[in-house]
Amino acid sequence: MRDGMSNIFLHDIYTQILTPATEQLAEEAHYAREDQRYYRKQERKQQKELLDELAPRPDAGTYARRLENKAAKTLTLRSFADDKTAGMEDVGEGDLMGGGDDEYKRQLKETEKKRSEREIRKEEVLRARAAEREERLRGMREKEEKTMSRLRGLVRERFG
Repeated sequence: MRDGMSNIFLHDIYTQILTPATEQLAEEAHYAREDQRYYRKQERKQQKELLDELAPRPDAGTYARRLENKAAKTLTLRSFADDKTAGMEDVGEGDLMGGGDDEYKRQLKETEKKRSEREIRKEEVLRARAAEREERLRGMREKEEKTMSRLRGLVRERFG
């Protein structure tokens, strides 16, 4: 091997130049995210303190706190119930329970029609398979008959 400069690839140059810059950018972005989280956390904390000053909540585990939670739960459940009943409309008996006998009979006819079509197709497939099988058997019998006639001919030639 000769002394001097070794082969320098373009990739090596880019990594020497760009790697420190990209690491620095990634680090700055990381610190910016952490600062943002910290500021949001502080702001939430201040809002919570301000809310507690304006309308203090009862201490946890006390009767008053349980009543407050129960009232909040009741309000939530009532709002869900109101939303459910708001969309209710009068529905006809035919729509609710089906179209009656006519609808049932029509569906029954459709089901029978589908079933009979399926059976017809199945029978056609079975007939086609049987025909193919018969054709193969006929071919095998003919081949066997030719072989047997040749063997009989050989037997006649030898044993007369």
